[in-house]
Amino acid sequence: MAIQKTKAILLKKRDFRETSFILTFLTRDFGKIDGILKGARGNRARSGVTPLFFSLGQVIYYEKKRSNLFIISECETQDVFFNILKDWLRVSVAYYILELVDVFTEPGEKVESIFESLLQSLVSLDTKKEPNSIARLFEVKFLSDLGLWPGSETFKLTRGALSTLLSFEQKVWQGASKIKLTSEMNEEIKGITEKIIADNLDRPLKTVKVLG
Repeated sequence: MAIQKTKAILLKKRDFRETSFILTFLTRDFGKIDGILKGARGNRARSGVTPLFFSLGQVIYYEKKRSNLFIISECETQDVFFNILKDWLRVSVAYYILELVDVFTEPGEKVESIFESLLQSLVSLDTKKEPNSIARLFEVKFLSDLGLWPGSETFKLTRGALSTLLSFEQKVWQGASKIKLTSEMNEEIKGITEKIIADNLDRPLKTVKVLG
């Protein structure tokens, strides 16, 4: 495989041996990839290659022979969404969205709209949009991209919740992200999205335990 360069968002990070990471990224051009980043940990770690959550970066990688893991030669952070780290609920929602993407996507399956929704969710959380609203919006967009969303007309909802779901379905991200949910509407919509997600998973999401 030729060397590839693409925009990427870090989904998962694990220590590997003494100096390396095993990383999972969602990339704009190639879908989800798993790779080894060598020399990124320890006293002699290479400078400028530390992979960061809640950021948009650029990775360069190539195939490793007889392995499902790629070799990541460069990992450059371009934009960091620092404001997410200033609020516990924003951090929790951001980690929840990353886990959703990781467990529902397969390596190499490119869905550019999922990458864009993931990026826009981080941008929205960074610009202090309401976290629960962003979580529900992402769920609807994400489940729609996966073909798992049945459509808001199939649910018995209050008028406000139904109107919100229709907006989530029909509006582009920039417009839909401005919508604010009452606590009652959030719980109503959350009950629907949680059930669809749980019905399509073999095990509960780890981050759901944190969000409650």
